[in-house]
Amino acid sequence: MRRDGELSLMQQIRTAGSALGSQTVALPHLIRGLRRVGDGSGWAAPVPPDSRLCRSALAEATETLTPALLAHSLRCWEFGMALAQVDNVRPDPEALYIACVLHDVAVGEPADPTVGCFALLGARHARAFVLDRGATPELGECVHTAIARHLDPATPHTHGAEAALLHDAAHLDVTGLRAHQVDSRQLAAIDARHSRAGFATEFTAAMRDEARIRPRSTAATLWYSGMRVAIALNPLDR
Repeated sequence: MRRDGELSLMQQIRTAGSALGSQTVALPHLIRGLRRVGDGSGWAAPVPPDSRLCRSALAEATETLTPALLAHSLRCWEFGMALAQVDNVRPDPEALYIACVLHDVAVGEPADPTVGCFALLGARHARAFVLDRGATPELGECVHTAIARHLDPATPHTHGAEAALLHDAAHLDVTGLRAHQVDSRQLAAIDARHSRAGFATEFTAAMRDEARIRPRSTAATLWYSGMRVAIALNPLDR
């Protein structure tokens, strides 16, 4: 019996094919790298929503995540807001911020008897977290959907702006997808605020562990489809 979030063999094949297709299309940009212009000084960070819920989410992430994963989560927020400008979309800033800072809270969790995907585990945790603090069910579902879909090989456009932006921001940070669409000075400023030091090595190890803990998950499928190589080719780390 499949656990929630586990993929059938056919779904694994389709996911692997979609991931390889996306990487093939992006390969010229990844190999070419990024033209660095300036150090990013003077490029202001997006201001997180000033709400108790956002502050609580950041505190939860700070307590739960390693420093490298916390920095990754904060970069995802800034990348998400940058991509929102590129794509001319207007997400709910509170929902996007919470989804970004909490999207990896279940990485490395022990095997769960009913859930076979760390993204879905994290989505359920985040939804419960915000609902326990008085958020509306709509906000809870928005955060849940964004986190649950962030590993999809293709951008989940039909699941809302927040899901699409978290997905693309996370893939940008991990493998460099769409990095060429963001001003290089902005990339430098984000890196200066939230250092990438040690992230690629730690995330590679975390995904290897996820493939072992949850072997039928999307993360495992992406790992066996060449995620290690995709991480190594990330132009943000060159």
